[in-house]
Amino acid sequence: MSGLLLLLTATCCVHAGAATQAQVRDTAAFDQLMRRLDNGEVILNTRAAVDQTLGRLRTLLPPDDAYRQRRYGYIYCFLAFDNDANGGYAYAGRGIEQAHQAADLEAEANFQICRGLYQGRVTTERDALPAYEAGIRIARRLENSRLVADGLTWRGGALSLLGEQARALFDFLEAQHLYEAVGNTTAAQSNLISIATIYRRLGEYDKAADYLQQSMAFARRKQDRQEELAVDMELGFLATERGDAAAAVAPLQQALAIARETGSRQSVGSALLALAESSNARHQYTEALQQLALAGNEFRVASDKSSSGMLSLQSAKAHAGLGQHELAEREFDVAEADVRQGDNMRYLAELYEARSRNQEALGNPAAALADLKLKMKADAALARMAKTQVTTLMSYQFDTERRELENRKLAADKALKEQQLAALERIRGWQSLAIVLAGALLLLMFLLAGRQLRQSRSLHRLALTDELTGISNRRHIEHTLHMAVDEARRKHHELTVIMFDIDHFKQVNDSHGHQIGDQVLEQIVHACQGALRQFDRLGRLGGEEFLVVLPDTDLESGLNVAERLRAAVAAARPTVAGVGLQLSISLGVAQLRSAESGVTSLVRRADAALYHAKDNGRNRVEAAP
Repeated sequence: MSGLLLLLTATCCVHAGAATQAQVRDTAAFDQLMRRLDNGEVILNTRAAVDQTLGRLRTLLPPDDAYRQRRYGYIYCFLAFDNDANGGYAYAGRGIEQAHQAADLEAEANFQICRGLYQGRVTTERDALPAYEAGIRIARRLENSRLVADGLTWRGGALSLLGEQARALFDFLEAQHLYEAVGNTTAAQSNLISIATIYRRLGEYDKAADYLQQSMAFARRKQDRQEELAVDMELGFLATERGDAAAAVAPLQQALAIARETGSRQSVGSALLALAESSNARHQYTEALQQLALAGNEFRVASDKSSSGMLSLQSAKAHAGLGQHELAEREFDVAEADVRQGDNMRYLAELYEARSRNQEALGNPAAALADLKLKMKADAALARMAKTQVTTLMSYQFDTERRELENRKLAADKALKEQQLAALERIRGWQSLAIVLAGALLLLMFLLAGRQLRQSRSLHRLALTDELTGISNRRHIEHTLHMAVDEARRKHHELTVIMFDIDHFKQVNDSHGHQIGDQVLEQIVHACQGALRQFDRLGRLGGEEFLVVLPDTDLESGLNVAERLRAAVAAARPTVAGVGLQLSISLGVAQLRSAESGVTSLVRRADAALYHAKDNGRNRVEAAP
């Protein structure tokens, strides 16, 4: 009897050990599959592949492991609700609450990003931004570079749809850097599609086409049909925006075929809507209405309301094209309400122009004129936005180039020091006393010569440098301007100058003393140097008056630089005794005329524009006529 008990006990132990080993194997397999899904390494071309992968992950999920259940949950959130935006939004909300209660920041960040995805479909992309930003903020706290990059790509996509291309591009470029830093080449390559979208929307069509060709080659190599679909959609949009609606049909039809293959109702609807836009552009209005009806059904099934404004707008265009102007008028009004809710200025401008033509066809000239005025107002807002974005992109580019130059200089200095140390180590082993003494003598001579050379250079620099701020003094900047004018004449290049001074600077000296005023001047000059380009030259004419020489620069670009200077000073807030001062500058900009023989007239016109800026209220930029 006792022998039987021992046998049963041994058998139970063996079974328990085997079960434990199997559980460990499942846990390791679960973690490995999760890593591959997080990094975008698993290709999911169809709904069946998604369901199969989620089923496999669920099978490997260790029982009573709440940590891994939350990881399964956020992957499920991203993958399972492509055709049910309402369901995905609710699921993400529950996931956020559970992760927050468990103090699981990684899961909470992923669920926040997932909620942003479905929020953008259920309402608007503007509403989705807070969720994306919450996810990015948590990911930065965790110092999880890949997760930060994921959040940035989602937020960048939303910002781009809203027309904020500069901010979107910054997000995509930072994400690219982070993906490359962690070695996630798959995600980095996929991110190029987003960057191509930015260039398309900024009108940089050739750059966009280059990125899309590269992305399509990569997608085909890894047989990723979802990415092929995204590239085909972008190629269709690119052709339409280039004015060749006929060339858009082939890539959009290919996108539609892939979307139906993947089983994504949202993707099918998006492809049909893009085809309808192309059909309207080709005056195929009946075809457009058929495509819009199919697209609307796909979006309804997927509970996706993000495209409702564009559906109504394209339907109104099609009915107007068919002469059904009363029906088109009602649809334009519905579209306007939806587009306004989505806060998309590009779509509003398109809507007002189309509705104006429809009002004219209805015999309502006053209403047509009102829509044209709204169109002009929207175009002006878009132009201001584009100008701001270009300025922001230029500033980002200059900052990036300056940092790269500084990094290269630091790397070169470090390499030089390492080479010098290595050379000394090699010499030290075999160098005799005589060579040491000779080397010491030579070194002394070099040091004396170098000291004399440095002193000579220092004296020369002092003669050309403003003692207080370290920038060019009046003599040097005027010499620089003469040289720049001569070169511009010789090479037939543009040349622009900026004159500016600090508004009400006398009050700073009177209130705080000249010593504090000198400190403020130094801080303002530092802010201005950060806003200038590599080849721009800044000099102090005296007091609080400065001159900037902008080689190879026309008036419009000079005004952009001047605006950056004005904004940099306004944001600088120099600190005096622990208190930040709010100061501003007034600027005058003048471009060298072909009839001007020298610098006197050019400087006089810039100076007149400066005083015109002061007369108009200060803290502004004025161009010389």
